[in-house]
Amino acid sequence: MAGWITPDEVALYLDVPYPDASGRIDLATAAVQAAVEARRSDLIVPGDPAAVPPTLDTFVPTEDVHAGAIYWAAQLYQTRNAPSGYAGYGDETTLYDALGARRAEIMRLLGWRRPVVS
Repeated sequence: MAGWITPDEVALYLDVPYPDASGRIDLATAAVQAAVEARRSDLIVPGDPAAVPPTLDTFVPTEDVHAGAIYWAAQLYQTRNAPSGYAGYGDETTLYDALGARRAEIMRLLGWRRPVVS
């Protein structure tokens, strides 16, 4: 998996060997990367389809978003017996539950805002 966050970075932060036989670091990294890119679409730099060759959209995180994503992927990796989701909640429930006590710090680093009712 190539991207702005890599399993190598998560393994380095955790101080565990990579690649791991279980593939959990890869899965945790991919899940966090997808969640952050979906939520922080303001950090996507549009590509130029008219260029030769055409360029693709690129996600360019700030340093704090990058650090928060590494912390989140590490927390997700360490969560062994997490529930697979609760009835009535979205698929992101497991991702949020894995944040544990560092939830506020990680969400602040990611720039994840609470929804506002207008």
